[in-house]
Amino acid sequence: MRTTNLFILRGYVGQEPKGFDDGKIAKISVATNRSWTDKKSRERIEKTDWVTVAVLNERDAAFVLKNVRKGAPIYAECRVAETSYEKDGKTIYGVDVVANVFDLLSRTDGGEEDAA
Repeated sequence: MRTTNLFILRGYVGQEPKGFDDGKIAKISVATNRSWTDKKSRERIEKTDWVTVAVLNERDAAFVLKNVRKGAPIYAECRVAETSYEKDGKTIYGVDVVANVFDLLSRTDGGEEDAA
């Protein structure tokens, strides 16, 4: 059986991108919104989820650092990758969202979210 590790993200950049390793890596914080109606109160509830995305492709990272700004709508196809690093003699494990495909959308492409 073939498996897939694909995470599609469409949202808005929450802060200016940060560069690492002399600009070869970029990280951006992306906000996505979701909403639903509470079954009991019939009240509309909205929630913002934040995802930190690492752009490891050097060419894409340079593009992100030069062109992407806070509030920009983006589309990214990502993979989820396990990471680890040493801190104070202990191994710290985590999960990164790594962009394989990255596009900066125009305001009309990234327009208001459809009401659910």
